[in-house]
Amino acid sequence: MLSRRHFAAGLGATLAAPVLRAQDGRALRIVIPFAAGGSSDAMARLLATPLQAELGRPVIVDPTPGGSGLLAARKLLNAPADGTMLLNISPTTMIILPKTTKIGFDPHEEFMPVTNMGSNPLVLGVHRSVPATTLGEFIDWVKSRPAKSVNFASGGTGTSTHLVAELFFKRAGLQLNHVPYKGGAPALQDLLAGHVSAYFGNPAEFLAQMGSGHIRVLATSGDRRLPELPNTPALNESIPNLSLVTWNGLAFRKGTPREDVERVSQAVQKVSRQADYIAGMNKIGISPIGDTPAQFAATIRRDRLLWDEAIELAGIKPE
Repeated sequence: MLSRRHFAAGLGATLAAPVLRAQDGRALRIVIPFAAGGSSDAMARLLATPLQAELGRPVIVDPTPGGSGLLAARKLLNAPADGTMLLNISPTTMIILPKTTKIGFDPHEEFMPVTNMGSNPLVLGVHRSVPATTLGEFIDWVKSRPAKSVNFASGGTGTSTHLVAELFFKRAGLQLNHVPYKGGAPALQDLLAGHVSAYFGNPAEFLAQMGSGHIRVLATSGDRRLPELPNTPALNESIPNLSLVTWNGLAFRKGTPREDVERVSQAVQKVSRQADYIAGMNKIGISPIGDTPAQFAATIRRDRLLWDEAIELAGIKPE
């Protein structure tokens, strides 16, 4: 026979169970600060299906472009800290935007890192008209021409595609003319057309164009070669201590229950070990990571130093 205490405990557990199941079944929204079809969107969609299976709850990818990521960031800031909305964060959101724009808040104080989905270097591509087949030949060719007579594209002033280029050019002693575009797609199109000579873009952009014959890839900005581009050297093979990659992680709004943070982080860590997921990420030039909140926070702190240097070299001031 059950005691009154045991009966009450059992009744409480029975009544609580449907509430817990309802909470677990809430949709989890991943807000992407760029338009659908880009590398961040592709990465989130690769993650969404296996993450949904791990968590047992719907996972929705929500592209919210605008303001170099500011619109998406404000979307999270205006949402309740209840574990139902994640923001896809990158160096642009966490490091570059606060240094180049007066955004009115500190993302390091407002967002809680959950996990780093993956990282990728940028790839230096040049138009086929450039008489260089190696990074060394490109450097020599630019130095042989008048200062700023060679144009390079970026996805916009202050973007990672701009800052990685500025850091490399300054370290290599080069002076090129910056041509900013509104996003990577138009920058790549003008590189393909020969309107600009060089562009640092995401691996996925170049991997899709490798057979076109219009461009040549000369280097990657990471500390090692990409498996998909084994013959393309890393910048630090020519210029020591030059390695700058972009990462795409997930963050909750500050104040989100710790159990929600840990649950999502652990689920992404499990997904990041799945062979199909790894292959899908590698196909778009991303190295899956899936780490702990503490490890991801340490990565953000470490990378701030190099991105800050790139911003200073580019001469960008907050607007």
